[in-house]
Amino acid sequence: MFPETQQSVIERIREGDADVRRLAFGDLASGYWRASYHYLRLQWRLTPADAEDAVQAFFTAAFEKQYIEKFDPAQARFRTFLRVCLDRFVQNLRKADGAAKRGGAATLLSLDFAGAEREIPSLPPAIGDAERFFHDETVRTLFARAVERMRRDFAAAGRDTVMAVFDRHDLSPESSTTYASIAAELSISVAQVTNYLHQARSALRQATLAELRAISASDREFEDDARLLFGARVAR
Repeated sequence: MFPETQQSVIERIREGDADVRRLAFGDLASGYWRASYHYLRLQWRLTPADAEDAVQAFFTAAFEKQYIEKFDPAQARFRTFLRVCLDRFVQNLRKADGAAKRGGAATLLSLDFAGAEREIPSLPPAIGDAERFFHDETVRTLFARAVERMRRDFAAAGRDTVMAVFDRHDLSPESSTTYASIAAELSISVAQVTNYLHQARSALRQATLAELRAISASDREFEDDARLLFGARVAR
Protein backbone atom coordinates (compact mmCIF):
# COMPACT_ATOMS: atom_id res chain seq x y z
CA MET A 1 0.00 0.00 0.00
CA PHE A 2 1.13 3.53 -0.78
CA PRO A 3 0.07 6.91 0.61
CA GLU A 4 -3.00 8.25 -1.10
CA THR A 5 -2.23 10.27 -4.21
CA GLN A 6 -1.79 13.92 -3.34
CA GLN A 7 -0.31 17.00 -4.89
CA SER A 8 3.45 17.02 -5.16
CA VAL A 9 5.39 19.46 -3.02
CA ILE A 10 6.00 21.60 -6.11
CA GLU A 11 2.30 21.74 -6.96
CA ARG A 12 1.49 22.73 -3.38
CA ILE A 13 4.20 25.41 -3.34
CA ARG A 14 2.78 26.82 -6.58
CA GLU A 15 -0.70 26.92 -5.03
CA GLY A 16 -2.43 30.26 -4.91
CA ASP A 17 -3.40 29.65 -1.28
CA ALA A 18 -0.76 31.19 1.02
CA ASP A 19 -1.36 28.69 3.86
CA VAL A 20 -1.02 25.70 1.53
CA ARG A 21 2.21 27.13 0.13
CA ARG A 22 3.67 27.76 3.59
CA LEU A 23 2.84 24.23 4.80
CA ALA A 24 4.31 22.73 1.64
CA PHE A 25 7.46 24.77 2.07
CA GLY A 26 7.66 23.54 5.64
CA ASP A 27 7.63 19.96 4.32
CA LEU A 28 10.33 20.85 1.83
CA ALA A 29 12.61 22.48 4.39
CA SER A 30 12.03 19.63 6.88
CA GLY A 31 13.11 17.09 4.29
CA TYR A 32 16.19 18.89 2.96
CA TRP A 33 17.65 21.29 5.54
CA ARG A 34 19.83 18.69 7.30
CA ALA A 35 21.39 17.46 4.03
CA SER A 36 21.94 21.12 3.11
CA TYR A 37 23.66 21.86 6.42
CA HIS A 38 25.97 18.83 6.21
CA TYR A 39 26.72 19.66 2.58
CA LEU A 40 27.74 23.24 3.43
CA ARG A 41 29.86 22.10 6.36
CA LEU A 42 31.79 19.47 4.38
CA GLN A 43 31.74 20.66 0.76
CA TRP A 44 31.95 24.40 1.31
CA ARG A 45 33.92 24.12 4.57
CA LEU A 46 31.67 26.62 6.33
CA THR A 47 31.89 26.95 10.08
CA PRO A 48 28.89 25.65 12.06
CA ALA A 49 27.63 29.20 12.63
CA ASP A 50 28.06 30.20 8.98
CA ALA A 51 26.43 26.98 7.74
CA GLU A 52 23.50 27.53 10.08
CA ASP A 53 23.07 31.12 8.91
CA ALA A 54 23.37 30.09 5.25
CA VAL A 55 20.75 27.34 5.55
CA GLN A 56 18.31 29.64 7.32
CA ALA A 57 18.90 32.39 4.76
CA PHE A 58 18.69 30.01 1.79
CA PHE A 59 15.29 28.57 2.69
CA THR A 60 14.00 32.03 3.58
CA ALA A 61 15.16 33.40 0.21
CA ALA A 62 13.79 30.37 -1.63
CA PHE A 63 10.40 31.00 -0.02
CA GLU A 64 10.35 34.76 -0.50
CA LYS A 65 11.91 34.90 -3.98
CA GLN A 66 10.11 31.82 -5.34
CA TYR A 67 13.22 29.80 -6.26
CA ILE A 68 11.32 26.52 -6.09
CA GLU A 69 8.62 27.66 -8.49
CA LYS A 70 11.30 27.79 -11.21
CA PHE A 71 11.93 24.04 -11.02
CA ASP A 72 11.60 22.23 -14.38
CA PRO A 73 11.49 18.42 -14.07
CA ALA A 74 12.64 18.11 -17.69
CA GLN A 75 15.99 19.67 -16.76
CA ALA A 76 17.02 17.78 -13.62
CA ARG A 77 15.90 15.81 -10.60
CA PHE A 78 14.57 18.01 -7.84
CA ARG A 79 17.40 17.14 -5.41
CA THR A 80 19.91 18.21 -8.06
CA PHE A 81 18.02 21.43 -8.71
CA LEU A 82 17.89 22.25 -5.01
CA ARG A 83 21.61 21.55 -4.48
CA VAL A 84 22.55 23.72 -7.47
CA CYS A 85 20.38 26.52 -6.09
CA LEU A 86 22.15 26.15 -2.75
CA ASP A 87 25.57 26.29 -4.44
CA ARG A 88 24.64 29.45 -6.32
CA PHE A 89 23.22 31.02 -3.19
CA VAL A 90 26.45 30.47 -1.23
CA GLN A 91 28.55 31.64 -4.18
CA ASN A 92 26.55 34.86 -4.28
CA LEU A 93 26.95 35.31 -0.54
CA ARG A 94 30.70 35.04 -0.91
CA LYS A 95 30.81 37.41 -3.86
CA ALA A 96 28.81 39.93 -1.87
CA ASP A 97 31.12 39.31 1.09
CA GLY A 98 28.04 39.46 3.27
CA ALA A 99 26.89 37.34 6.16
CA ALA A 100 23.56 35.54 5.91
CA LYS A 101 21.08 36.93 8.35
CA ARG A 102 19.73 34.55 10.98
CA GLY A 103 16.10 33.99 11.87
CA GLY A 104 13.97 34.20 8.72
CA ALA A 105 13.51 30.49 8.04
CA ALA A 106 12.73 29.88 11.70
CA THR A 107 9.25 31.23 10.96
CA LEU A 108 8.70 28.09 8.85
CA LEU A 109 10.06 25.46 11.25
CA SER A 110 12.52 24.97 14.07
CA LEU A 111 15.81 23.44 12.93
CA ASP A 112 17.95 21.23 15.18
CA PHE A 113 21.34 22.50 14.05
CA ALA A 114 23.00 21.25 17.24
CA GLY A 115 21.83 17.72 16.46
CA ALA A 116 22.98 18.02 12.85
CA GLU A 117 26.40 19.22 13.99
CA ARG A 118 26.79 16.22 16.32
CA GLU A 119 26.48 13.98 13.27
CA ILE A 120 29.40 15.59 11.43
CA PRO A 121 32.13 13.31 12.92
CA SER A 122 30.28 10.23 11.61
CA LEU A 123 30.26 11.56 8.03
CA PRO A 124 33.11 11.27 5.50
CA PRO A 125 35.61 14.14 5.95
CA ALA A 126 35.43 15.05 2.26
CA ILE A 127 32.69 14.78 -0.37
CA GLY A 128 33.72 12.90 -3.50
CA ASP A 129 30.40 12.79 -5.32
CA ALA A 130 28.25 15.77 -4.32
CA GLU A 131 25.14 14.32 -5.97
CA ARG A 132 25.49 11.02 -4.13
CA PHE A 133 26.23 12.72 -0.82
CA PHE A 134 23.14 14.94 -1.03
CA HIS A 135 21.02 11.92 -1.95
CA ASP A 136 22.34 9.79 0.91
CA GLU A 137 21.87 12.56 3.46
CA THR A 138 18.32 13.15 2.25
CA VAL A 139 17.56 9.44 2.64
CA ARG A 140 19.04 9.40 6.15
CA THR A 141 16.79 12.30 7.11
CA LEU A 142 13.84 10.57 5.48
CA PHE A 143 14.24 7.43 7.57
CA ALA A 144 14.87 9.41 10.76
CA ARG A 145 11.64 11.34 10.25
CA ALA A 146 9.81 8.10 9.46
CA VAL A 147 11.01 6.54 12.73
CA GLU A 148 9.82 9.59 14.67
CA ARG A 149 6.44 9.33 12.93
CA MET A 150 6.27 5.68 13.98
CA ARG A 151 7.05 6.58 17.59
CA ARG A 152 4.24 9.12 17.67
CA ASP A 153 1.75 6.76 16.03
CA PHE A 154 2.52 3.78 18.24
CA ALA A 155 2.54 5.94 21.38
CA ALA A 156 -0.82 7.48 20.45
CA ALA A 157 -2.23 3.98 19.95
CA GLY A 158 -0.87 2.78 23.30
CA ARG A 159 1.45 0.31 21.57
CA ASP A 160 4.82 1.38 22.92
CA THR A 161 5.92 -2.25 23.26
CA VAL A 162 5.92 -2.66 19.48
CA MET A 163 8.32 0.27 19.19
CA ALA A 164 10.42 -1.06 22.08
CA VAL A 165 10.89 -4.37 20.26
CA PHE A 166 11.85 -2.55 17.06
CA ASP A 167 14.30 -0.33 18.94
CA ARG A 168 16.05 -3.28 20.55
CA HIS A 169 16.21 -5.55 17.52
CA ASP A 170 16.52 -3.27 14.48
CA LEU A 171 17.57 0.21 15.60
CA SER A 172 19.97 -0.35 18.51
CA PRO A 173 20.79 -4.07 18.74
CA GLU A 174 23.58 -5.42 20.90
CA SER A 175 25.76 -8.39 19.95
CA SER A 176 23.83 -10.55 22.41
CA THR A 177 20.36 -9.48 21.24
CA THR A 178 18.01 -12.30 20.29
CA TYR A 179 14.28 -12.72 20.03
CA ALA A 180 14.41 -14.62 23.31
CA SER A 181 16.39 -11.92 25.12
CA ILE A 182 13.95 -9.23 23.98
CA ALA A 183 10.98 -11.37 25.01
CA ALA A 184 12.46 -11.87 28.48
CA GLU A 185 13.30 -8.19 28.93
CA LEU A 186 9.85 -6.98 27.90
CA SER A 187 7.89 -9.87 29.48
CA ILE A 188 6.32 -10.97 26.22
CA SER A 189 6.50 -14.16 24.19
CA VAL A 190 8.94 -14.89 21.37
CA ALA A 191 5.93 -15.14 19.05
CA GLN A 192 4.94 -11.61 20.05
CA VAL A 193 8.46 -10.39 19.29
CA THR A 194 8.13 -11.87 15.81
CA ASN A 195 4.71 -10.30 15.26
CA TYR A 196 5.73 -6.91 16.63
CA LEU A 197 8.80 -6.76 14.39
CA HIS A 198 6.65 -7.52 11.37
CA GLN A 199 4.22 -4.76 12.37
CA ALA A 200 7.00 -2.26 13.02
CA ARG A 201 8.80 -2.94 9.75
CA SER A 202 5.55 -2.55 7.85
CA ALA A 203 4.88 0.71 9.72
CA LEU A 204 8.38 1.96 8.89
CA ARG A 205 7.80 1.32 5.21
CA GLN A 206 4.48 3.17 5.26
CA ALA A 207 5.88 6.06 7.29
CA THR A 208 8.88 6.38 4.98
CA LEU A 209 6.65 6.43 1.91
CA ALA A 210 4.45 9.08 3.51
CA GLU A 211 7.48 11.24 4.31
CA LEU A 212 8.83 10.68 0.79
CA ARG A 213 5.50 11.66 -0.76
CA ALA A 214 5.55 14.93 1.22
CA ILE A 215 8.87 16.07 -0.32
CA SER A 216 8.62 14.56 -3.82
CA ALA A 217 8.49 17.00 -6.71
CA SER A 218 6.42 14.70 -8.94
CA ASP A 219 4.78 11.30 -9.07
CA ARG A 220 7.62 10.10 -11.26
CA GLU A 221 10.28 11.05 -8.73
CA PHE A 222 8.23 9.55 -5.91
CA GLU A 223 7.91 6.27 -7.78
CA ASP A 224 11.59 6.17 -8.71
CA ASP A 225 12.72 6.85 -5.15
CA ALA A 226 10.22 4.37 -3.68
CA ARG A 227 11.54 1.72 -6.04
CA LEU A 228 15.13 2.44 -5.02
CA LEU A 229 14.27 2.29 -1.32
CA PHE A 230 11.90 -0.67 -1.27
CA GLY A 231 11.76 -2.19 -4.73
CA ALA A 232 8.21 -0.89 -4.72
CA ARG A 233 6.09 0.31 -7.59
CA VAL A 234 3.08 2.60 -7.45
CA ALA A 235 0.00 1.33 -9.23
CA ARG A 236 -1.60 4.02 -11.33
